[in-house]
Amino acid sequence: MAWLLLVAVEAEARLLIPRLSPAPHLAGKPCWQGTLAGRRVWLALTGLGVVHAAHCLTAALERLPGIEAVINLGCAGAYLGSGLGLGQAALATQCVLADWGVDQIHGWRPLEALGLPLGQATDGRPRFHAWPTDPGLNQLLAAANPGLAQGPCNTVCAVSGDPAVAAVLEARWGAILEDMESAALALVAAQYARPFACLRGVSNLAGQRELDVSAGAEAAQRALLRLETTP
Repeated sequence: MAWLLLVAVEAEARLLIPRLSPAPHLAGKPCWQGTLAGRRVWLALTGLGVVHAAHCLTAALERLPGIEAVINLGCAGAYLGSGLGLGQAALATQCVLADWGVDQIHGWRPLEALGLPLGQATDGRPRFHAWPTDPGLNQLLAAANPGLAQGPCNTVCAVSGDPAVAAVLEARWGAILEDMESAALALVAAQYARPFACLRGVSNLAGQRELDVSAGAEAAQRALLRLETTP
C-alpha cells in the first residue's frame, strides 16, 4: 500500500524529489516513487489548475497499484483574516470549489440554487461546492506539526487579483487559504473512496501577487517530512 503525493509544479516538490527515484510518466505527468517517513509513496506533478489535477489523480488511481491515501502539497495564498504569514503551513479541513456557480452583475449564486450537485456525501445527500478532508490523515499530520493552522481552503480557477476580490471569497466560505487544485483532487478522491488531505504553505497574501513560491512550497514539504520524526 502507498500514499500518493500530488503537487502542481516541480518547484513545489524540490525537497521531496531528491529523496525518491524517477518512475515512468503517468499519463504524461512526471512521476517518482520511493519511501518517506517509513511509507511507500508515489509523487506526481499534476500541472496547474483543476483540469490537470483531476486528470492526474484519475490516471493515478486507475493505473497505480495500492494507493491507500492521497495528499496534496503546494503553495497557497493566505486570506487576511487567517492570520497566516509567508512561509507558514496550514492544513485544509475542507476544500471548496469557491468560484463555481452563476456570476451575475448583481451578485453570485451557488450551485445549490441551480440544483446541480457535483456528487454525493457518504449519507447520500447531495454535495455541491465543499469536499471534506480525511480526519485520520489530518490528525496524523497535525500531531507531527503542533500548532498547525487548520481551516477551509478555497480552490479557484482565477486567483484573487486584488484584496477586495480576496475578501469576498474569504467571507463567502470562511476560508483561510486559496489555491487552484485541491478541491478538484478532493472530489476525485471521494469518487474513488480514498482518504484525502491537503497541506499547503503560504506563498503570498491572497489578492497580492508578489509570490515567494519557495517559502510556501518548503513550508508544506517540511510539514510532511516531520512525520519522519514522529513516533
